[in-house]
Amino acid sequence: MLRTIRSELDDLGWILRVLAMAAVAGAVYQELKQPPEQRTWHGKLLGVVPYDFRIPTPAKVMAAWWNPKSSKVVGEPVFGVGWSLNLAALTDRFRATGSTGSTTSRRTRRSPRAAA
Repeated sequence: MLRTIRSELDDLGWILRVLAMAAVAGAVYQELKQPPEQRTWHGKLLGVVPYDFRIPTPAKVMAAWWNPKSSKVVGEPVFGVGWSLNLAALTDRFRATGSTGSTTSRRTRRSPRAAA
């Protein structure tokens, strides 16, 4: 059974790698089919998946990966195809989830032994 699960995960990994390569190839093709003066090297693949092949600046990296002013967790990519994670917003969400009382309710809940 363990071999079966590992085999299925290997297959899933292969499928995800092929999809990622296809997305990069599609974005590059989308840019190359335009005249050179109209190529921007950033846009959306199929109108949905963002891509950006411009060289990122340190400010762009920080704005995408750590932007406490934005509440969006997912944003435009720094480089490549797909989305980037705003770790500041993600951290805030985890802190908010932990402070809603879910951890306190676990602490104050009685165990079955204590109730008996």
